Amino acid sequence: MTYDVIVIGGGSAGCVLANRLSADPGRTVLLLEAGPDFASTGELPPDIKDAAYAPFTYDWGYRSVPDAFGNEVPVPRGRVIGGSSSVNVCVAMRARPADHDAWADLAGPAWGYPQLLPLYQEMEHYPYGEEKYHGLGGPYRMTLPAPEDLGPHALAAGEASARLGHPGVADFNGPGRAGFSRTPLSAADGIRLSTAIGYLNPVRHRPNLEVRGETLVDRVLFSGTRARGVRLATGEEITARQVVLSAGAYNSPAIALRSGIGDRADLAALGIGTVSHLPGVGRNLTDHPAYWNVHAAKPPQSAARQVFGSVLSVATGPNEPDFDVQILPSAAVPTGSLPEQFVPPAEHHPTGWDMVFFVSCVQPRSRGSVRLSSADPGAAPVIDLGLYTAAEDAERVADGVRLARRIARTRPLADLLVDERVPGPDISDAELADAVRRAPAHYNHGSSTMRMGRAEDPGAVVDTDGAVRGVQGLTVADASVFPAMPRVATNVPAIVVAERIAAVLRERLATRD
Repeated sequence: MTYDVIVIGGGSAGCVLANRLSADPGRTVLLLEAGPDFASTGELPPDIKDAAYAPFTYDWGYRSVPDAFGNEVPVPRGRVIGGSSSVNVCVAMRARPADHDAWADLAGPAWGYPQLLPLYQEMEHYPYGEEKYHGLGGPYRMTLPAPEDLGPHALAAGEASARLGHPGVADFNGPGRAGFSRTPLSAADGIRLSTAIGYLNPVRHRPNLEVRGETLVDRVLFSGTRARGVRLATGEEITARQVVLSAGAYNSPAIALRSGIGDRADLAALGIGTVSHLPGVGRNLTDHPAYWNVHAAKPPQSAARQVFGSVLSVATGPNEPDFDVQILPSAAVPTGSLPEQFVPPAEHHPTGWDMVFFVSCVQPRSRGSVRLSSADPGAAPVIDLGLYTAAEDAERVADGVRLARRIARTRPLADLLVDERVPGPDISDAELADAVRRAPAHYNHGSSTMRMGRAEDPGAVVDTDGAVRGVQGLTVADASVFPAMPRVATNVPAIVVAERIAAVLRERLATRD
């Protein structure tokens, strides 16, 4: 059987594409996912059902190459239906108008905020904020945690931030000012609402849609420069009129490289023939570098339902049009319940409870890369996150930690904290940038490795509609095509990219029909 469309990757973007492209009953769609397809049964394992951070259960197991200090950093990515939307922290932030201004400059006006606002409204169910900015009845249900869900420590962080001149913001996903706000979440009643739940499950009954889990794709097959299907790691070949790569910022470039799309010299070194010489494949990897600023906390008087449910967004760099640093204050949590790599256990902890300020530079200058170690589809890609290769990124994160320290010293939060554990009071404000560089972390927001751009942009891999340059019948739709890194969590931006590219593909396929 030859399918009309094969979508590679059943993650945040792939589930969107499966839904939208199979809406025409005359079009056959095959969705391939390397991980298990639990969502088909309606009985999800607790660790991907609950709205909690659980990235290492259904995970690709990737790690970055060592940095200058020898640090290898985990690179968690969901290997399960729903992808990383099934394992992330459920933060549901839209890209900001300033982000879309940058996208429009690099990839054309169709990616501007006014043009994409209708798609944001169509995709979401968000009964908060002004109606002119939001939608109801969409497949992506978002909620806003109640103030009492945050716990007393995070609430006190908001009050302390206001005392320091950072105003409260009622609707983060509106186009207004930056400040302290509750974070919209892709969760409700403690249940994670992945794109598998919101987009895929409601349309599984369609006879023209097939979903295959536990199916690892080796490469895209070509007749000349036209995509004609895929080869699985088992050797099975499946043909299609159109192939869409939605395997994410690490696996989309890896599959493209195995398929002969990339730098000619790099491909030849691996014994791979070139279908399209595109040196930008796997380059320009961008993530939000971060730091865990940890304080010993007094035991909370009431339990929090959300570990991270609020955010302070601030501008620190010169000429910043919106904000470039985010600080997520956590609820107080029992010591040892957060990742030990970043929040080490203490033998003589003063209280047994910790509060974290998760500080990130959300407009980084550093860039990394994704390469192949071999043409074997079972081999992990070589991921160089490139964190802090641009010195100003560490300075921006350090600026955020300095502000977090001020918040911690400001009442009412100061009354709920005991002392700073990481980096510790022995590290002065002047020494923070070095401490940040020596303890690399990131937001798990890899993007831009198959970057979108205008025709005159020599480094772009795909055109302004996601079509891969130099070939026919192959499109990319996921975070890898971001023209520039948005200053927010990347799940919602990846979904809106999939929504727009799905609309383009529907028109293109209808014309060919």
